[in-house]
Amino acid sequence: MGKQYLCVICVTLGLAGAAVFGASYGAHHRKNSTAPPTSAPAPASQPSPPSQLLEDEAAEVAASKDLASANKTLQGLTDALWAKFQQTSDWTTGQSKLADAQANLESAKKAAVDTLANNSDYQDALAAKQKAVDDLNAAKASNDATPETLSPLASASMMATLKLKKVQSELLSNDTGVQAASNDLTAAQRDVDLLKLKFQQGEIADKDFAAAREAVSAAQQKYDDARAKVAADEGQ
Repeated sequence: MGKQYLCVICVTLGLAGAAVFGASYGAHHRKNSTAPPTSAPAPASQPSPPSQLLEDEAAEVAASKDLASANKTLQGLTDALWAKFQQTSDWTTGQSKLADAQANLESAKKAAVDTLANNSDYQDALAAKQKAVDDLNAAKASNDATPETLSPLASASMMATLKLKKVQSELLSNDTGVQAASNDLTAAQRDVDLLKLKFQQGEIADKDFAAAREAVSAAQQKYDDARAKVAADEGQ
């Protein structure tokens, strides 16, 4: 009985010691172990330092001024060349013919209008328009000037006016004098347009103009590059 009791005590002490050792070892192991390091996130792109941004903004402003100056120089040369071209005999003759053609067309139209007094279609359309206008004015002055009464009369007046204009336009377009004058005006305008094209070709061939245009192109490129640099500085 005494031996058995002693054995039980020894076993109990052994288990308790093992438990204490296990707990101590586990705590020591957790204390000395560390979690693996996590990788740091990649740094976000940052705007350029203020000093760099200010420097590039100043360069953009300077490039803008240079571009404006180059364009002003180019426009000045264009104006000077155009003023010189306007003094040439080709241009003055072309302008004179154009003005004469315009005046002749107006005269032809007036002569054609004068003949409308003897045209029955025109006279009928003119009378219809006058009657529609008179009917509308009378309704407005009456005691029955309601929307229901005035609306159809106003529509009739408008339609009569449009018909009169159509008849007049057709008669004028078919008038031989108006047709001839219109053709002359078209030819004169075409000659003037060709002279403008001639000026543009001569402008391109001018050495000073060509140099000024190249300067504008270079200034534009410089300004575009400066703007792009500022946008990059701002992180855009």
